[in-house]
Amino acid sequence: MSKRLQVVMSDADLDEVRDAARRNNLTLSAWVRRTLRDAANRDRRGGATAVHEARPDYSVFKPGTLRYVTIEARVTEHDVEAVRQRHKLRSWKAAVEEAVCRQAIVPMTREEALAMQGVGWDGDLDEMRDNDPIEMIDTGDRLESIE
Repeated sequence: MSKRLQVVMSDADLDEVRDAARRNNLTLSAWVRRTLRDAANRDRRGGATAVHEARPDYSVFKPGTLRYVTIEARVTEHDVEAVRQRHKLRSWKAAVEEAVCRQAIVPMTREEALAMQGVGWDGDLDEMRDNDPIEMIDTGDRLESIE
Protein backbone atom coordinates (compact mmCIF):
# COMPACT_ATOMS: atom_id res chain seq x y z
CA MET A 1 0.00 0.00 0.00
CA SER A 2 1.38 3.39 -0.97
CA LYS A 3 1.68 6.28 1.45
CA ARG A 4 2.01 9.97 0.67
CA LEU A 5 4.89 11.90 2.23
CA GLN A 6 4.65 15.65 2.61
CA VAL A 7 7.82 17.66 3.18
CA VAL A 8 7.99 21.37 3.95
CA MET A 9 10.98 23.12 2.33
CA SER A 10 11.97 26.46 0.90
CA ASP A 11 11.51 27.26 -2.78
CA ALA A 12 15.29 27.26 -3.24
CA ASP A 13 15.59 23.76 -1.74
CA LEU A 14 12.74 22.52 -3.92
CA ASP A 15 14.46 23.93 -7.00
CA GLU A 16 17.69 22.11 -6.07
CA VAL A 17 15.82 18.83 -5.62
CA ARG A 18 14.02 19.27 -8.94
CA ASP A 19 17.32 20.02 -10.68
CA ALA A 20 18.90 16.89 -9.17
CA ALA A 21 15.96 14.78 -10.35
CA ARG A 22 16.18 16.31 -13.83
CA ARG A 23 19.95 15.64 -14.01
CA ASN A 24 19.26 11.99 -13.22
CA ASN A 25 16.38 11.76 -15.73
CA LEU A 26 13.93 10.89 -12.95
CA THR A 27 10.64 12.27 -11.81
CA LEU A 28 10.78 14.21 -8.57
CA SER A 29 8.98 11.38 -6.74
CA ALA A 30 11.31 8.70 -8.13
CA TRP A 31 14.40 10.73 -7.21
CA VAL A 32 13.14 11.29 -3.65
CA ARG A 33 12.29 7.58 -3.23
CA ARG A 34 15.73 6.54 -4.50
CA THR A 35 17.52 9.08 -2.30
CA LEU A 36 15.58 8.04 0.80
CA ARG A 37 16.26 4.35 0.07
CA ASP A 38 20.00 5.06 -0.32
CA ALA A 39 20.06 7.05 2.92
CA ALA A 40 18.24 4.26 4.79
CA ASN A 41 20.72 1.67 3.45
CA ARG A 42 23.70 3.81 4.50
CA ASP A 43 22.15 4.31 7.92
CA ARG A 44 21.55 0.56 8.30
CA ARG A 45 25.18 -0.20 7.40
CA GLY A 46 26.49 2.58 9.61
CA GLY A 47 28.82 4.11 7.03
CA ALA A 48 32.54 3.59 6.51
CA THR A 49 33.45 4.44 10.11
CA ALA A 50 31.16 1.74 11.48
CA VAL A 51 32.57 -0.83 9.07
CA HIS A 52 36.11 0.05 10.14
CA GLU A 53 35.21 -0.05 13.85
CA ALA A 54 33.44 -3.40 13.42
CA ARG A 55 36.66 -4.93 12.14
CA PRO A 56 37.12 -8.39 13.64
CA ASP A 57 40.04 -8.93 15.99
CA TYR A 58 41.93 -11.76 14.32
CA SER A 59 44.43 -12.00 17.16
CA VAL A 60 41.81 -13.42 19.55
CA PHE A 61 40.69 -16.99 18.92
CA LYS A 62 37.20 -17.81 20.11
CA PRO A 63 36.57 -21.57 20.14
CA GLY A 64 33.43 -22.65 18.36
CA THR A 65 33.06 -19.48 16.33
CA LEU A 66 34.83 -20.69 13.20
CA ARG A 67 33.14 -23.00 10.72
CA TYR A 68 35.18 -24.25 7.81
CA VAL A 69 33.77 -25.31 4.48
CA THR A 70 35.44 -27.11 1.64
CA ILE A 71 35.02 -25.36 -1.67
CA GLU A 72 36.05 -26.06 -5.20
CA ALA A 73 36.96 -22.99 -7.20
CA ARG A 74 38.33 -22.61 -10.69
CA VAL A 75 40.93 -19.88 -10.41
CA THR A 76 43.83 -19.29 -12.76
CA GLU A 77 47.30 -19.98 -11.46
CA HIS A 78 48.25 -16.46 -12.55
CA ASP A 79 45.63 -14.87 -10.25
CA VAL A 80 46.55 -16.99 -7.24
CA GLU A 81 50.24 -16.37 -7.82
CA ALA A 82 49.60 -12.62 -8.10
CA VAL A 83 47.89 -12.60 -4.69
CA ARG A 84 50.65 -14.76 -3.20
CA GLN A 85 53.39 -12.44 -4.45
CA ARG A 86 51.56 -9.20 -3.64
CA HIS A 87 51.02 -10.20 -0.02
CA LYS A 88 54.32 -12.11 0.30
CA LEU A 89 52.61 -15.40 1.20
CA ARG A 90 54.30 -18.81 1.21
CA SER A 91 51.69 -20.95 -0.53
CA TRP A 92 48.76 -20.86 -2.90
CA LYS A 93 46.54 -22.08 -0.08
CA ALA A 94 47.52 -19.03 1.96
CA ALA A 95 46.89 -16.82 -1.06
CA VAL A 96 43.38 -18.19 -1.53
CA GLU A 97 42.63 -17.82 2.18
CA GLU A 98 43.92 -14.23 2.04
CA ALA A 99 41.80 -13.38 -0.97
CA VAL A 100 38.63 -15.01 0.32
CA CYS A 101 38.73 -14.41 4.07
CA ARG A 102 40.67 -11.22 4.62
CA GLN A 103 40.17 -9.12 1.53
CA ALA A 104 36.47 -9.84 1.23
CA ILE A 105 35.70 -8.97 4.86
CA VAL A 106 38.06 -6.28 6.11
CA PRO A 107 39.05 -3.15 4.19
CA MET A 108 42.76 -2.87 3.54
CA THR A 109 44.61 -0.65 5.98
CA ARG A 110 46.76 2.23 4.81
CA GLU A 111 49.89 0.32 5.83
CA GLU A 112 48.83 -2.72 3.79
CA ALA A 113 48.13 -0.54 0.78
CA LEU A 114 51.52 1.14 1.04
CA ALA A 115 53.24 -2.26 1.34
CA MET A 116 51.66 -3.55 -1.88
CA GLN A 117 53.96 -4.08 -4.79
CA GLY A 118 53.27 -2.92 -8.32
CA VAL A 119 52.15 -4.95 -11.28
CA GLY A 120 55.49 -5.20 -13.02
CA TRP A 121 56.01 -1.76 -14.54
CA ASP A 122 59.73 -1.05 -14.46
CA GLY A 123 59.78 2.52 -15.78
CA ASP A 124 61.55 5.40 -14.06
CA LEU A 125 59.18 8.17 -13.00
CA ASP A 126 62.02 10.55 -12.15
CA GLU A 127 63.45 10.15 -15.64
CA MET A 128 60.02 10.74 -17.15
CA ARG A 129 59.55 13.88 -15.08
CA ASP A 130 62.97 15.23 -16.11
CA ASN A 131 62.18 14.97 -19.83
CA ASP A 132 60.51 17.81 -21.68
CA PRO A 133 56.74 17.48 -21.92
CA ILE A 134 55.36 15.81 -25.01
CA GLU A 135 54.34 18.30 -27.66
CA MET A 136 50.66 17.97 -28.48
CA ILE A 137 49.66 17.77 -32.13
CA ASP A 138 46.98 20.23 -33.22
CA THR A 139 44.34 18.11 -34.96
CA GLY A 140 42.11 21.05 -35.84
CA ASP A 141 43.46 21.34 -39.40
CA ARG A 142 43.05 17.62 -40.00
CA LEU A 143 39.45 17.63 -38.84
CA GLU A 144 38.57 20.56 -41.09
CA SER A 145 40.05 18.81 -44.14
CA ILE A 146 38.03 15.65 -43.43
CA GLU A 147 34.74 17.53 -43.36
